[in-house]
Amino acid sequence: MVKKSKMSKKSLDLELRLWEDYPLIAGVDEAGRGALAGPIVVASVILPTGYQNPLIQDSKILSPSQRKRAYRIVKKSALEYNIVAKDAREVETKNPLGATKEAMAETILNLKNRPNLCLVDGKEKIVVEGVKVVSVVGGDRRSINIAAASIIAKVTRDTIMQKLHKKYPLYD
Repeated sequence: MVKKSKMSKKSLDLELRLWEDYPLIAGVDEAGRGALAGPIVVASVILPTGYQNPLIQDSKILSPSQRKRAYRIVKKSALEYNIVAKDAREVETKNPLGATKEAMAETILNLKNRPNLCLVDGKEKIVVEGVKVVSVVGGDRRSINIAAASIIAKVTRDTIMQKLHKKYPLYD
C-alpha cells in the first residue's frame, strides 16, 4: 500500500488511492482548446508509482518560470510521456472538442507502456480499446499525473506559439 507522505498536496491525492490496483496510471490533459490561434496540444504522462513533487501542480497556477522548471522535472522523472498536436486545419475540420478527443486517444495509444488506468482531465468520455479511461473533472488539481500532463502540454504549446510569434510578430 502506498502511504501518503507529509509533502503530498491533498488536492493531488487521487493516485494515492489508485496506485495499489493500477501501478501504471497515465494522466492526460490539453492546452489550447479555447484559443483563437495555434494548435491544440495534448500530453499524456505516466509518473512512477508513489511519485510526489510539490512543484507538480495544475499548469494554470504556476508562473511561467515554475512551469518551465516543472516541465524539465516531469520529462526527467516520468516513466513515459507522449505529446500530440492538432493544427488549426484539423481543429477547423473536426471542431475543437473532436480534435481534442482524437488527440487524447492518440497520445494514450502512442505510449509504449500500456497504462492500467488513464485519468483524463475534464468531463469528456474518451474510449481507447484495451485501456480503462476515467474522466476527472478538475483533474489537473486532483491528480499528479494529470497535473504533469497539463505542464507538458502547456509548455509545449507556449513554445510553439513563441515560434509562431517570431514568424508572425504582428499577431502577437
